[in-house]
Amino acid sequence: MIVSKQAFTIRRITLEEATPVRLDVLRRGTPSRLATYDGDSEPTTVHIGAELSGSVVATSTWLMRPWPDDAQSPAVQLRGMAVLDSMQNTGVGKALIDAGIAHARERGARYVWAKARDSALYFYERRGFAVEGEQFIEPASGVSHHLVVLDLRVERKEGIAVER
Repeated sequence: MIVSKQAFTIRRITLEEATPVRLDVLRRGTPSRLATYDGDSEPTTVHIGAELSGSVVATSTWLMRPWPDDAQSPAVQLRGMAVLDSMQNTGVGKALIDAGIAHARERGARYVWAKARDSALYFYERRGFAVEGEQFIEPASGVSHHLVVLDLRVERKEGIAVER
């Protein structure tokens, strides 16, 4: 992908590469300085990041976790989605989501879901995610969130959902 005449690369990254971006983006202005999550080191967990000029500028983490409304179907939870301010609105976030969805499909998942900050809901909706349930405050950040979910059996084209 080309961003501002500079190429970024989407690749698997380590937790150590993800942590500084998580801290900068997800913990700024919050009481928490902890940027690691349960499951970060599980063998099935994948960290996907964007690299630009040798530095990680965006990160996402993908864990095998059941979707709360359908615990019997395989699902992947997105956690720790973070894009540095300088890379907002460049396509990096979309590229991370696309790579994570491809990973979820490879794992045989029916759903991809996340606890999304309310300030990011429009981003997820544009990617085809549905907002579910009531607003809640995430304890680690003190920030309002909603659950979002993407049913991988449903293809969305121009706002129309079509079963696969």
